[in-house]
Amino acid sequence: MRVLISPVGWTPKSSGSPGPGIGDGRAADIDPDTVVHTPPSQEDLPEQLPGAIMARIVEKCGSRKYWDEWAGDVARIARAHIERITAMVTVDETNRDNPDIQAAAEMFDGFVKELQDDLNSGITRENAIEMLAQHMVTGPVFDALFETEAFTKRNPVSQAMQNMLDVIKPSGIDAEAENLEEFYASVKHRAKGASSDEAKQQIIAELYDKFFRNAFAETSKKLGIVYTPVAAVDFILQSTEQVLNNELGASMSDQGVNILDPFTGTGTFITRLFQSGLIKDADIERKFDHEIHANEIVLLAYYIAAVNIESVFHAKSVREYRPFKHICLTDTFQMGEEAAQTSLVKDSLKENSDRRSGQRDLDIRVIVGNPPWMAGKKEPGYPELYKQIEETYAKESTATLKNSLYDTYKLAIRWASDRIGDRGVIGFVTNGSWIQGNVDSGIRACLAKEFSSVYVVDLRGNARTSGELRKTEGDNIFDLGSRAPVAIMILVKNPLASHEGCRILYRDIGDYLSQENKLKQLVEWQSITGIDDWQEVRPDSNFDWINKRESRFNELFPLGSKKAKSGKAYDTVFRLFSNGFKTSRDAYLYNFSLDSCAENARLMIDDYKSALEKLGDNPTANEAELASKQHEKNTHWDRELINNLARKKKVNFSSDRIWKIQYRPFVKQHCYVDYTLVNNKYQQNLIFPETDTENRTICLPGVGSSQPFSALMTDHMPDLGINSATQCFPRYRFEKSDEQKQDSLFEIERGGERIDNITDNALDKFQSHYQDRNITKDDIFDYVYGVLHAPDFREAFPNALSKELTRIPFAPDFRVFAKAGHDLGDLHVGYEHCPEYSLELEFSGNGNAEPRHFKLGTKAMRYEKNEEGSDKSSLIVNEYIRLTGIPDEAHEYMVNGRTPLDWLIDRYKITPDKKSGKVNDPNAWFENPEDLISTIRRIVYLSVETIRIVRSLPNSIH
Repeated sequence: MRVLISPVGWTPKSSGSPGPGIGDGRAADIDPDTVVHTPPSQEDLPEQLPGAIMARIVEKCGSRKYWDEWAGDVARIARAHIERITAMVTVDETNRDNPDIQAAAEMFDGFVKELQDDLNSGITRENAIEMLAQHMVTGPVFDALFETEAFTKRNPVSQAMQNMLDVIKPSGIDAEAENLEEFYASVKHRAKGASSDEAKQQIIAELYDKFFRNAFAETSKKLGIVYTPVAAVDFILQSTEQVLNNELGASMSDQGVNILDPFTGTGTFITRLFQSGLIKDADIERKFDHEIHANEIVLLAYYIAAVNIESVFHAKSVREYRPFKHICLTDTFQMGEEAAQTSLVKDSLKENSDRRSGQRDLDIRVIVGNPPWMAGKKEPGYPELYKQIEETYAKESTATLKNSLYDTYKLAIRWASDRIGDRGVIGFVTNGSWIQGNVDSGIRACLAKEFSSVYVVDLRGNARTSGELRKTEGDNIFDLGSRAPVAIMILVKNPLASHEGCRILYRDIGDYLSQENKLKQLVEWQSITGIDDWQEVRPDSNFDWINKRESRFNELFPLGSKKAKSGKAYDTVFRLFSNGFKTSRDAYLYNFSLDSCAENARLMIDDYKSALEKLGDNPTANEAELASKQHEKNTHWDRELINNLARKKKVNFSSDRIWKIQYRPFVKQHCYVDYTLVNNKYQQNLIFPETDTENRTICLPGVGSSQPFSALMTDHMPDLGINSATQCFPRYRFEKSDEQKQDSLFEIERGGERIDNITDNALDKFQSHYQDRNITKDDIFDYVYGVLHAPDFREAFPNALSKELTRIPFAPDFRVFAKAGHDLGDLHVGYEHCPEYSLELEFSGNGNAEPRHFKLGTKAMRYEKNEEGSDKSSLIVNEYIRLTGIPDEAHEYMVNGRTPLDWLIDRYKITPDKKSGKVNDPNAWFENPEDLISTIRRIVYLSVETIRIVRSLPNSIH
């Protein structure tokens, strides 16, 4: 997620009642009569609306066509500009003798190099062309908003863009621009109707929300743009001021205290800083001119931030309007790299480059803002920052897989921690996963070492959970803008701190809270000083801060370990374990329909082979990526697939590669299994080397899972999503002989020799502990599955089970758990053929039910509704069929956060993929449409029977 900041957001109404949510944009001190709200579209207005009122709406808004509607026209015109600019800066066979094209292309290439220097080395010609097109259609917007100040003529980046366009002079621009005159006029009308500074900021927020995000949808989607509520912004600013006062004896208003917002978005942290009173009136001009700084990498956001900050300052200052000279269009992360510091590329963007150089030389004491939240992926251009991550967070982490330490918000924490040196304050709102993530133990360890005080307000809202846990998480303060948990962190470096070590204070916002209540609580607290019930955290040896793992867990017998997996130890139950199968292309490779699965695979392979034909003998990664973009109609390309393309791996369609895969709990699908086409097979080829391999595997949640612990056995290759980034512990593994390994070089697939995956050491341990030489490895496999279902075991170790590879106890009665595990395993593996629970079928059609009446429609299955909410004893299958009599026990058994019936409802629905348009229709799975009813009844039976077996289990722990 890339977070941009909204100039206005949630604040309480003046009466003290809760205010509107994100995006409503009404602040307590805004005069509602001066704020022009977006009216409904003309089609939505009542027919009887008097003409005079309609005319007044049009007069106030400037046009009967509103901003969100204009976005479509702007997107089309921007695409036309891109085509024209591309033609003017690209030398090819048709224009290589044209001196104007050659000169424009040469200047443009220099312009691209400057953007790479100022922003990021990964900037491409296509990126630069898109920026120019964005400038062409948005520059007049800002001039319309602030026409007396002539923003585009004053801002150095805007000037550089315009200078480049003046050289290129793409044809047809004037004709296209005329099409937007009415839109620009509507912006002017809106601006004239805003009599207050806050109202003008509201226009900026609405313009971004209604216009820019729609007009440039791909950019917005790629960056995951959402808004941060002002309640969170104000809380961070007030908290930063308080710790400056109390712990460093300073103030943000003081001379020499340089403040930086390194990911400024639309500039709200700085505008709210000016509006909050934290900067004294006597100091505002000095701070604006010398001591407040901002960076932004997205051109549109940079423009908005600049005008936003300037307009707020202008409202506060009695002097003439002047530009904000300390905002840089740049990649903050790259600014810290040595290569960026020694760069001498300064031509079109000279003033922007000078601003960057000036900022690098400053002693920054305060860093506030909202970093980008994109998932970890190493991008070119940050070698020194990555080295810092490796030498600190990664080095201290107790996890094995550490890719997520390169999430951009974690890069931001690392960068900011280094940037403030040995004295200063950081105030961020971030993804909150780092608070208890397993891989993030290194972050927690370093924060405790590097800072004198750490304050964390956990706002929760993790939508990647389910069931009761999801309810306790409450709403996300970003509403639907993010599914991740949210946290506010205030970090203090004070070398003269009176207390010893790092003082870590933690406050959980609480259970079941709405977005409104969470934001209201931040307003009531005002800052960290308003919180009087902090929990002081004392990290344990695992660097856990909260939900610390239970110490007794280490006394249990491990199911697996990295050492055992590599053959360096044998003190585990299983030798091999592996993640589930990961395609990263589910819509293209999975389908309920065998024919659709085959057809989609053929189309994808055609794309891949066509891209392969474009490549020479030794293609580069860039050449492979370019070829992939030319053939993506039926393929989702990711880095792994592009790498396989660059390696020139071959693929050919074969119907033998269509397997049945355990996709989700008790839901199978057809999948085209070709390891070249998927993201990662992990070691599933050693567990299920062929489609008909006879094997069973116990699937457990991956380390760090946010779902409650559960276990599921399957006899088909499991997808990674079957149990929350699942780790699979198989009964057998299959290893190839040297001859088979040689054959595999020539793409001859053989299963390999079946080898017992339960270690001899485990067999000896169990036989010795229970003094029973009749215990077999099959018994141990069953025992493991049985004891993993024991309620007292799960209740005793909830934190350790979520943060470590699973261990098991030696229960008092081995045979009881082995029998339970055997019965549960047969039930869960054989769910497609188990008995059916007697549910009553109600048919609402005319006459007798026919096969067509049992088919799923476009509307998903759902529970009956009553006055109290959902009646989970009754399931509406479609418009004709309803099943009643579902017992309560069917809703008690949970696996991967849901009941089996909920998984069936979630997955057995007609699903069109938004990007590809491919449809996955579960009706194709059933030979007879009535089999759907049998499936539902069986799912209910296995749920009830599972609960019966689990309830009968004795204690597993002495």
